[in-house]
Amino acid sequence: MGSKMQTGLLLIIGTLVSLVGWMFIYPVYGGPDSTAADNAAGIMANPALAKLGMLMGFGGMGAVFIGFLNISRKMAGGDGAGSSWANISAIFALVLLVMAVGTTGIEWAVTETSSAATGAALMEISMAGNTSFGLTIGLLLILLGVGIILEKNFHIIIGGLAVIAGAISVSSIAGFPMGGFIGWIGMMLVALGLGVQTLRSKN
Repeated sequence: MGSKMQTGLLLIIGTLVSLVGWMFIYPVYGGPDSTAADNAAGIMANPALAKLGMLMGFGGMGAVFIGFLNISRKMAGGDGAGSSWANISAIFALVLLVMAVGTTGIEWAVTETSSAATGAALMEISMAGNTSFGLTIGLLLILLGVGIILEKNFHIIIGGLAVIAGAISVSSIAGFPMGGFIGWIGMMLVALGLGVQTLRSKN
């Protein structure tokens, strides 16, 4: 399998698997007002379903981050106008991959505890990472989007969407509660666009 095909499939399949895992399988449907105790109760009530949802959700996101990492590294390895921007976005993609693995371990522990208090405490740790997760996703998208716009190696609309989605994701730390979710959806759209264009490209 060529590297271009691998990257395209990681972005497309990773996005679809993650969306199905989080939206239809993971047994936590709380919005911005949900508490750690509420989320822990949902996971502890359906541990098998929660584990499957986590594997698909975090696993799919991990595949997307690897896809972003591959694209960013290829851009950074060249001498194009967006190489310096892509170089930093590659670092953020790697950071997000590590964060996803760590958060999986924390939430997996919730499925195996019999104590509601312990489950809620673990979920508090997991939810505390949402701010840094949203900020890091936002910075990755902004930097990658600017790099794409400058280098024009992908459609400029994808670069623009990445910048907008990144800005919305970053806004979540400034009191916009839906910013993280909207930014995440925007990231998935960017991943799909990059994946499709990567598979269709000839060079």
